Amino acid sequence: MTTDREPGPAAEDTLEGVNTDSDRKRHKTINDLPPDVLLVIFRELLLGVRRRRFWSYPLGRVGWNDRYLEPWPSYDSSMRKHPFPESVASVCRYWREVMSTVSFFWTRLVIWVGKEPTPLSTIRDYLAWSQDGLLDIYILSKTNSPDERDPTEKTQVKAVMETLAPHMNRWKNLYVELLQSSSLPLPRIDIVGSAIKLVKLELHYAIDDSVASTEAASPVIGEFHTPVLDELSMGGLQFRESYVKPFPQYEMPPELCYASIVGYDDSHHPPFPMIDLLACLTSCKKLHRVELANLRLDCSYTGPPIVPTVNDWDADVDFVDMPGDIIAEYNRLLDYPYVDSVSYTRCTMETPAPLGESYNLTMDGIASPTALLSFLVAVRGHYSCSVASFTNCDGLRSDILLMLAMPPPHANVWLCPHLRSLSIEGCTHFSSSDLRVFLQWRRSVHAASGFVEDGHPAFMVASITELDVEDCCELAPEDKQWFDENLESVRWDDWTGGTGYTF
Repeated sequence: MTTDREPGPAAEDTLEGVNTDSDRKRHKTINDLPPDVLLVIFRELLLGVRRRRFWSYPLGRVGWNDRYLEPWPSYDSSMRKHPFPESVASVCRYWREVMSTVSFFWTRLVIWVGKEPTPLSTIRDYLAWSQDGLLDIYILSKTNSPDERDPTEKTQVKAVMETLAPHMNRWKNLYVELLQSSSLPLPRIDIVGSAIKLVKLELHYAIDDSVASTEAASPVIGEFHTPVLDELSMGGLQFRESYVKPFPQYEMPPELCYASIVGYDDSHHPPFPMIDLLACLTSCKKLHRVELANLRLDCSYTGPPIVPTVNDWDADVDFVDMPGDIIAEYNRLLDYPYVDSVSYTRCTMETPAPLGESYNLTMDGIASPTALLSFLVAVRGHYSCSVASFTNCDGLRSDILLMLAMPPPHANVWLCPHLRSLSIEGCTHFSSSDLRVFLQWRRSVHAASGFVEDGHPAFMVASITELDVEDCCELAPEDKQWFDENLESVRWDDWTGGTGYTF
């Protein structure tokens, strides 16, 4: 593509429609196209980034009106430095002038801090060109390496936030990913005002260099009003300073549906009581999913649960890199709730403890057989663990499957008695025959009862009817035949079968 229209008198003359003899003699380039034709080309580039919201929309309207398009795709620091539209607008001044006339080209702002930061004047241009459109804002560091730490990162971020602040009522998504946690702008401390359209707030960092205040109260400056905030993701220290400490004087966002709290190390931060965290979270009545990752919390509180009945809390929960004692205390303080889904990723639990109930149970990266068994032993209640998924779990071994295949000696209590659907991926410490024996024993007991359901006096264990196995082990022919004849649905790598399978 030839683009010889750069800043200068000739480019400006042509932009105004004045053609010289030399212009007529030279070869025609894309920059000889009028602005409206260039916009058609740029519109096609936009449609490569933002798809049509519905295919029923007339194609002629798509790309000229923001409401016909899907939201901007998410952006992070691992992607190229110059996304659309900056990748196009930076080619030459003519293109930039043409693109600046379409406001929704500029409603995703990718702002870099660190070395070679995005100039504040450029940010102001973007804000002006976006007119009154809702903004997806990404403030990103160019490095995750401690060796490239920029001492001015915090100052740069402060200047960026001051530039964005007058447009707070247009913020839709605010995503901040920095090198140092101390550079993050904190709600109610560094971000104060009314973000009435903000639906998603994410604050992430690579290095935890923050110093937590030891005061009981957080240094709150004022309220950060987010009446429609749906998703919130931030570090444990930042969440404590911005939301837990000021609670209940400052309430949580009323429409919050998802919260992710990642990272709190009590070895160099003051103790963070689990009771305080949950008191804050359970005030969010619309919260339906919580992620707790790599949190080392204070579990010294020994008082009663903070939720009087399990019906008061039904948020699904994902535990990531969490120790068993904190997981157990979470469940105790919530009075062992019943939820639709619980997942454990790289978690430990060397001593079994009572846990809540969930219809779906997911385990990922559980290396210890003891930990995996502890999570399974804790399963109780009607319909709990009806669906189970194991991914990359070295702890799922033949002896664990044998324990699931029959009740323990001198007991008539089965592990996960309601399990009916099983998915296993990347678990390599068992054979197909181990899995068949597990399913066969449970089916034979269920068959002996007449395949009765839970609640019937003769019910002991349900038979598994759906099985999905991928990247685990070879499927022996005799096991394949049994699965095909006794399961409603089975997939083992590239083979699919079962009594309900039709070609």
